[in-house]
Amino acid sequence: MSADMSRKRAVYYLLYVVAWLVVSFITMLIDYNPLSPWMPQWIGHMALIALSIPACYYTAAILTPRFLYSRKISAYIFYFLCITFLNAVLTFVLSLYVYGLFTGIHVLTSARPMVIVSLFSETLLLDTSIISISCIVKIIGDHYFMEQKLLEIEKEKVSTELNFLRSQVNPHFLFNVMNTIYFQIDKANADARLSVEKFSEMLRYQLYECTTDKIPIGKELHYIKNYVDIQTLRMERGSDIQLHIDEGMRDFMLAPLLILPVVENAFKHVSNFKEPGRNKIYLNIMNPNAGILVVEVINTFDPAGAQKHLMETGGLGVQNLRRRLELLYPGKHELIINKQEELYHTVLKLEYDDQLPGS
Repeated sequence: MSADMSRKRAVYYLLYVVAWLVVSFITMLIDYNPLSPWMPQWIGHMALIALSIPACYYTAAILTPRFLYSRKISAYIFYFLCITFLNAVLTFVLSLYVYGLFTGIHVLTSARPMVIVSLFSETLLLDTSIISISCIVKIIGDHYFMEQKLLEIEKEKVSTELNFLRSQVNPHFLFNVMNTIYFQIDKANADARLSVEKFSEMLRYQLYECTTDKIPIGKELHYIKNYVDIQTLRMERGSDIQLHIDEGMRDFMLAPLLILPVVENAFKHVSNFKEPGRNKIYLNIMNPNAGILVVEVINTFDPAGAQKHLMETGGLGVQNLRRRLELLYPGKHELIINKQEELYHTVLKLEYDDQLPGS
């Protein structure tokens, strides 16, 4: 979360507290007794309002997103009325009990039934009003923060596009040069020709395919395969490089180039032991359930150079990845990074909701 958003959220919570104080003051004015000091009366009403805060929080923070935002209006109204009524009963009983302790007057046993009904009706009306206001504030606040988040994502997108345009080389010129290099390489040097060919595919993908917000997962995986193939060619022969992609991978849309930073860092920081077989990179891309993508990467590293070379949680690549995940998949992602002996273990989990028809 940006510093600007954090300040706005702090102001929002401050205003929320002020709103509670204002509501308690207004309710005090409604029942104001000019023969008694106003401060004790206000404190009493603040205590009365405080009894409704748990019900307000549960209704606004849990029921409203779960039912109202999902357009389950009937269920929302039912639960709203139940919570309001139960909270009114609790508030009514506790307030009369406290009142009896301080005054010695036990209203439930001494007052007429009509007086008790009238007092309960006032409590029920007050609780209904307070909980309703809390839900309205929640809805307005969520709408405001959603607009701010969309504006922030739009600014981030524009900034990324501008940076990309500034650094972009004329693609036609670049592809022509790569084709020239490809045909200049001796046909016997198959690895070099294959590297140029795969690099050309990767570049074409980045320049022409990654221009939309989301792309089919199949194209992203093809890009990852090409990247792994090129990186494997530069590794010393005998290195243990394995890429496994779930055969039952569903077709869905995903934001482009989210998997690459995790895979890229594994190759960047893999160990360089003299025995090639000790240098390992295991890449596992799974789709265990509909709506879930898991990318697991395990690579060896040299503990002697870990402080200097290992990817750390505060590294720039990881910061950028976390930032993109926060903007594109808020509350629907998990990035876990662990270091164990000579192994570096990274797991990226994503919840997606853009499954393609027929998958």
